[in-house]
Amino acid sequence: MAELFSLAVDARVLAGDTRGIGRYARAVLRRLAERDDLAIALLLPEHVPWLRKGALARAIGSERFRVAARPPRQTQLLWHPANGTFFSAPGVPSVATIHDAVPFRFPNPDRSASEREREPILRSVREATHFIAVSQFGASELAEVFALPHERITVIPHGVEPSFTPGVPDALPAPLRAGEYLLFVGDPGTERRKNFSLLAAAHARAFPDGKPPIAIAGPRAAGYGASLHVGEFRDDISGRKNTGLRSLYRGARALCVPSLHETFGMPGIEAMACGTPVLASQASCLPEIYGEAASFAPPDDAAAWSANLARIVADDTFHAERRECGLQRAAAYDWERSAAAHLDLFQRIAAEAPARR
Repeated sequence: MAELFSLAVDARVLAGDTRGIGRYARAVLRRLAERDDLAIALLLPEHVPWLRKGALARAIGSERFRVAARPPRQTQLLWHPANGTFFSAPGVPSVATIHDAVPFRFPNPDRSASEREREPILRSVREATHFIAVSQFGASELAEVFALPHERITVIPHGVEPSFTPGVPDALPAPLRAGEYLLFVGDPGTERRKNFSLLAAAHARAFPDGKPPIAIAGPRAAGYGASLHVGEFRDDISGRKNTGLRSLYRGARALCVPSLHETFGMPGIEAMACGTPVLASQASCLPEIYGEAASFAPPDDAAAWSANLARIVADDTFHAERRECGLQRAAAYDWERSAAAHLDLFQRIAAEAPARR
């Protein structure tokens, strides 16, 4: 019988993080946990981490792992999927997925909070053997901000869960069942890089009566604009069905991604997979990831965004064209392929590491 490859993984975001970082870690580990050639240890910084095994098992749909507070002795590689390094093991090579350099590009005005957000990434820069970026833009940012050589960075794009498909929006929140709406996914208040204020201004210009409204799926509501907060959708934490978020995508006239800065833009690809057109900023990674499938406008041009919003609502031919382009674009992103690329990288980095004594 072949020896199992021993992989230890920082699991802090698996059972509770609804952001793209948590969705990414769960998606990859769901695939890796299905393999019979891996021994996976999920790491939690707790005194009795095994008490969380049930929540972790629900998150990745498998019990084929152990839970530990530190990497087991036989660990061949340590993976940090959550934008920083929080565990270490002497002599064990490590791979860190750095999703973005937001704490450096858009620093927290609270100095102590800023230092807390930056330190795990800086620790990765000091300690990690290799890095994963989720787009070419993200790789370029790592090289620029942290002076990392390109040969230490591998780009592995995200995928799309198979549950995101076109269909009937049969689980919409009650306020959205009566008519058309536009959709924004994220935190409109505390994450200024998401640029919701630009979207709100453009929406007010395009639709003075506030209709169709902007539905916000995220942890909190916006403080301005004609918007409806429809909640934070947590179904990905306990499975792959994504029923609530999928219905939101399916029912929306368009998804709006006005961000100043992204390194992948996962909601856009998920929306495209559901047959929903995407309006996006001509900024950061978004043209790279969305290609010609999205309709772009500058992230600082409310007039251009207003025109885009008005057109996607009024022009059915344009809407249908964007829908078809989006479905084709989303088909290029696959979590099975992404997970396989992760494992290939892990095994290569482990094989290249000096033997431990």
